[in-house]
Amino acid sequence: MTMNTHARRRPGRRAAFAAGLVLAVGLGVVTQAAAQAAVPAPAKASAKASAALRSVNGFNGDVVTQVADFYGAYIDAKDDATGPDTALSKALRAHYLTPALAKKLAAWEKKNQADGVLRAQNVPAQWTVSEGGNGLEVVVTLTYGGGESPTTTTRLVVTQEPTGHITDIRTTSVAPVKAPAKASAKAAAAVRSISGRTGDSVTQVADFYGAYVDAKDAPAGPDTALSKALRTHYLTPAFAKKLAAWEKKNQADGVLRAQNVPVQWTVSEGRNSREVAVTLTYGGGESPTVTTNLVAELEPVSGDVTDIRTTSAR
Repeated sequence: MTMNTHARRRPGRRAAFAAGLVLAVGLGVVTQAAAQAAVPAPAKASAKASAALRSVNGFNGDVVTQVADFYGAYIDAKDDATGPDTALSKALRAHYLTPALAKKLAAWEKKNQADGVLRAQNVPAQWTVSEGGNGLEVVVTLTYGGGESPTTTTRLVVTQEPTGHITDIRTTSVAPVKAPAKASAKAAAAVRSISGRTGDSVTQVADFYGAYVDAKDAPAGPDTALSKALRTHYLTPAFAKKLAAWEKKNQADGVLRAQNVPVQWTVSEGRNSREVAVTLTYGGGESPTVTTNLVAELEPVSGDVTDIRTTSAR
């Protein structure tokens, strides 16, 4: 999974400040060096080797990030191992879609007997969200099939209003914006995109954290229905109970290890297939910058989060 991005803030979203930030060592685990959390590529590694170490960066309030949060978590909800998580998919649609679009999609789905967000009856094997023709549009490319199945691709244009709600989803044949073939590295990085794979551990943790930050930082106030649905979907029941006890004791959010929301985050491969590293950055601008490094441990079969521990905070 890769993402090239920088923050593009929408009007009306609340900035996260470092004042009053609560940082804590997670759930009784001794603090470790931050370098142990994620596996960096060797300094002289080939481009292919570096690309193999997957990571995704998200920015609070960025258009590409938010649409990727929605689609990533929505695909996870539809592709749950025990069957579609209707509570989460409903909460996601209520949070990200305008009421008018939700009504329009429901009519489309009744007529076409397919999911209006995905424009299909099944879930994609992979997806990419890229910059569109203007600041409030992004292009979503969904790839279905793979392996022994024929591969088909659906490309959508997703339009947002300035406050971040999605006002339209339509199919298109127009390719997403790309950097010129001979563009400098800086110019190429300015063309942002996020790619995810269904069932991939880094993708799933990034989906969880991205949508969770969106829920906690909603313009009208925290979306408790969505944050609860996300925790129910991604966390094991035992860990959810443990996290609730930590929050009662520390008076802070156990997923974020803070009382407020980060301005950006990075999710990367950990030391083994059952660990994913999460870096949360708070503050910025005129506020001091504080970074918290976490490790999310995953259940090997379901991929549910069984633990979140702090490795360092500075």
